[in-house]
Amino acid sequence: MKKIISVLGLSVALLFTGVANAEIKIGVIDVMSVLQQMPQRETVGKALDKEFEARAKTLQQEEKKANEAAARLKKDGLTLSSSEKTKLNKTISDFENKAKAFSNDYRKRETEEASKLLTKIQEAVKKIVEEEKYDLILKAEATLSASDAVDITNKVLEKVKN
Repeated sequence: MKKIISVLGLSVALLFTGVANAEIKIGVIDVMSVLQQMPQRETVGKALDKEFEARAKTLQQEEKKANEAAARLKKDGLTLSSSEKTKLNKTISDFENKAKAFSNDYRKRETEEASKLLTKIQEAVKKIVEEEKYDLILKAEATLSASDAVDITNKVLEKVKN
């Protein structure tokens, strides 16, 4: 029985020694850098601007009206009738609601498009992992320090450009 235990113990020790000697290939990627340098990012930005251009122009016109209403309330507030004050306040609150809705819609679309770009980055990382046999890929933001030898940011950027 002691022989079996010692043989098993020796086998386990040899197994762990082999694992400890195996090299682990680690890569680090700066995702934000890749995202900012992607050529698709500029295209997405232009598309979003075009998509929201009409609403932005309308909102600018309504902003002028709201500013005029606020100035009139401030200047003539004591002499205006309550119905006139209500009308001016409604103009201001309508603009604020539309501006908030515009901002939320733009942010939502921007997030959707950024998500698509991040998916492309993830696909590029997967290809590099498969091709170059990486064991572990870390985000640069999650690492305290990493040498340029393990930085795969430029490789990923080249993959997403193609």
